[in-house]
Amino acid sequence: MGARGVLIAKVVLAAGQSSRFNGCKLTADIGFGKTMIEHAVNTLQALDDTPVYVVTGAWHKEVAQVLTGYKNIELIENKQWSQGLGNSIAIASQTVFKNKSFDGILFMLADQVELKVAHLSELVTGFTRNPSRWCANYGERLGVPAIFPAVDLSQLASLTSDRGAQQLLRSSSEVVNTISLSSASLDIDTQEQLSEFLSKTEYKNFNEKI
Repeated sequence: MGARGVLIAKVVLAAGQSSRFNGCKLTADIGFGKTMIEHAVNTLQALDDTPVYVVTGAWHKEVAQVLTGYKNIELIENKQWSQGLGNSIAIASQTVFKNKSFDGILFMLADQVELKVAHLSELVTGFTRNPSRWCANYGERLGVPAIFPAVDLSQLASLTSDRGAQQLLRSSSEVVNTISLSSASLDIDTQEQLSEFLSKTEYKNFNEKI
């Protein structure tokens, strides 16, 4: 991601067990013949031609198989995925910054199925203009997708809890820039939520055709 010389690493967090889903939600079809993990990768790839890093864990083999035909992606297997989201962010940050020099790192969750390229582009534009912390404002709280500047590496690399990066986004010591993004608050945790999402999507597409 090289607009005005600013380089941002792109990371999909997809290491969790998805225990409430009773199976691997990452490989579930979310419409248009695409799986959940494919949607996330496609969305990030549409931003630019830099690699997409995918942090896998509990369902590493299943995710790797689905993404076999994809180019320009790098899988980061987190064997300690059970330690929580913060651990995945830490491993991704350590791996990404060890390999290349980036100005920032963008995180999104694999199950944020309503995220679109335009949403991420808005964050990138903000970061390019003002390289600091940028994230989504769900309306009630702050969260991913989020971009952190390289100066946050040490803090990102030491995260351990299941709260992920929220403790950094809610820190009063640093300015956090936000964009209003209510659609980011939707993630799929259960079979019922997936069914509701598919029904809503089909209804919307039907209305758009008539």
